[in-house]
Amino acid sequence: MRDKIIIKIIQFIIIIMVYKITDYSKNKIKELNDKLKTDAFSIKPSTDKSKKIDVFMFDDKIASIGAIKPGGIPYLDYPNYLKIRGQEYADKRKKLYYERHANEPTITDGEVTNSWWAKYVLW
Repeated sequence: MRDKIIIKIIQFIIIIMVYKITDYSKNKIKELNDKLKTDAFSIKPSTDKSKKIDVFMFDDKIASIGAIKPGGIPYLDYPNYLKIRGQEYADKRKKLYYERHANEPTITDGEVTNSWWAKYVLW
C-alpha cells in the first residue's frame, strides 16, 4: 500500500512539473478530424505560460486552453485524474467541470470558444 501511495505522489509531481499533452487529448483531436473528414485541427504545447495547449486550424492558432496556475502548476484535467485517481474519481471531476462551465457559450461571434475546445480536448 505504501509503495502505491509513493508511486501516485511521484506521478502527481511529474504531471504538475511539466505538462505533457496526453494521448487522450491527441485522440480527441484525431476523433474530431475523422468525424469532419479533415486534418485541419492539431494541438501543440502552448506558448502561453498560463495555458497547457494551443489548438490550431491548419497553421493558425485558434485557441489556448487548460489553465496553469501562476506558480506554474497546471490544473488537472480528465486524463490526468484518470492516471492519478482512477476512473470513478475522474468521472466525478468531469461531471463537476461540466456543471461549473455549463453556462459558458460554445460559439461567440461565429467562432468556437476556448471553453468548447477545453471541454472537448481536456474533458
